[in-house]
Amino acid sequence: MDILDSLRQAPSAELYRLYLTIGKMLDDPRRILEVRQRLNIGMTVRYVGDNPMGPPLEGTITELRHTQAVVQDSLTRRRWVVLYAAIIPDITAAPIRTEAPPPRPRTEEFFIGDTVGFTDKHLNERVGTVVRLNAKTASIAVTDSEGNWRVSYGLLRKIVDI
Repeated sequence: MDILDSLRQAPSAELYRLYLTIGKMLDDPRRILEVRQRLNIGMTVRYVGDNPMGPPLEGTITELRHTQAVVQDSLTRRRWVVLYAAIIPDITAAPIRTEAPPPRPRTEEFFIGDTVGFTDKHLNERVGTVVRLNAKTASIAVTDSEGNWRVSYGLLRKIVDI
């Protein structure tokens, strides 16, 4: 008996529990970054299409988003939004670094009242105001009523209002 036969005989509640567990694992930011670091725009990749039992499809990456990539299929030339979990990574490809990262901001660059942005551990972009400067972190009052965050200076970006 293979796994598909076992799943067909499983109760719906157990299948739903498995569905939720797998969904949480696929949405894990570490898994997303693991695949995303090996991708770049214009790269040819293989991915799982609408038929999960069929052969992987091939396409070219045209856009990289937070949790998904836009892939143009090689055969149909249609563009598909594909979760990073559906992309079959090339194990031999090393993470791509095209340029050196910009220098990290330091303590002296921030003042109380500055508007700053940062990416939280769930890859959500946050914007807030500096309310306190600590030795290693800044206390940020987030504008979307999420309370205060303590964020390392190296993870902050100044937001300039034009």
